[in-house]
Amino acid sequence: MIAGPQEHDEETLFRAVAAVADALYVVDAKGRIAFLNPAALTILGYAEEKELLGRPSHDSIHYLRPDGSSFPVEECPLLRPRLTGETVRVEQDWFVRKDRTKVAVSYSSAPIDFDNGRGAVVAFQDISHRLRLGEVEASRARIAAAADETRRRIERDLHDGAQQRLVSLGLEVHGAVAITPPALKDLRTRLTRIKGDLNEILEELRRIARGIHPSVLTEGGLVPALRALARRSPIPVELDVRLRQRMPESVEVAAYYLVSEALTNAAKHSNAPEVRIDVTADEGLLLLVIRDDGTGGADPSQGSGLIGLSDRVETVGGNIEISSPVGTGTTIRATLPVS
Repeated sequence: MIAGPQEHDEETLFRAVAAVADALYVVDAKGRIAFLNPAALTILGYAEEKELLGRPSHDSIHYLRPDGSSFPVEECPLLRPRLTGETVRVEQDWFVRKDRTKVAVSYSSAPIDFDNGRGAVVAFQDISHRLRLGEVEASRARIAAAADETRRRIERDLHDGAQQRLVSLGLEVHGAVAITPPALKDLRTRLTRIKGDLNEILEELRRIARGIHPSVLTEGGLVPALRALARRSPIPVELDVRLRQRMPESVEVAAYYLVSEALTNAAKHSNAPEVRIDVTADEGLLLLVIRDDGTGGADPSQGSGLIGLSDRVETVGGNIEISSPVGTGTTIRATLPVS
């Protein structure tokens, strides 16, 4: 029960409000636990309020630093309002549960006056899920970065290894054709055919390398890379790119593959006569709008390539909106933080 004499209806009202609020507990003027609401008991792993009433708040709930080491009650920010009258807000800290495990919390601690002195009322939230989500997002970003680096390495290996070797072989065959006597017509024909095959293989390998990771993106940046995409698109593309400088590499890669996948989807599904792409930078954001006037009806929940677009944008902390009413085309709007 809360310390200090109170009217019965006043305490009943307090408990009624606390029952539907965030997790709350109250510390009396001596630093002892005087009240916990059901949400607080649930987070802390206790079944009944009486298990904690009267126990020292610091020694029971809040005595561990984030690194797991203990700290004295004199350094406890949660209890500081009892001494100073200030309100304290902590975005990430640790409370100790009944089973001695730690739970990540954010909390506010505010002073509250009792007849026998000043205590504190603590409102807190379990942020474990938020931290796990942050870890998942960071992991996704690391995986995407590793995949991008792998693609760059493969592209370099293809360019510096297989492609250069094919070029050399093509030159050797060309030289062999030049020195073949005219009387050996069949040999000249066969060598010429081999030369043509080598040229086709080389061009196919270049297309594969561009698909893995375009060298123009690494060397020239997003603007020439998007122009190359537009030229190769089976659907005519109206491209308007207004960028004054290069973006961070992770942003350029995300934007490139976003546009690439959007053009692929449009070619496969939209039946659109044209796609328009607008790219601008404004106040620390890269803004992309990709529109087509095709059949629409694209639904990310149906497992289309649109899911990959969302994943790619989210790995760099961006946002994406997809509008695709049936019969009116598809519009993709994405914002990518540049910093």
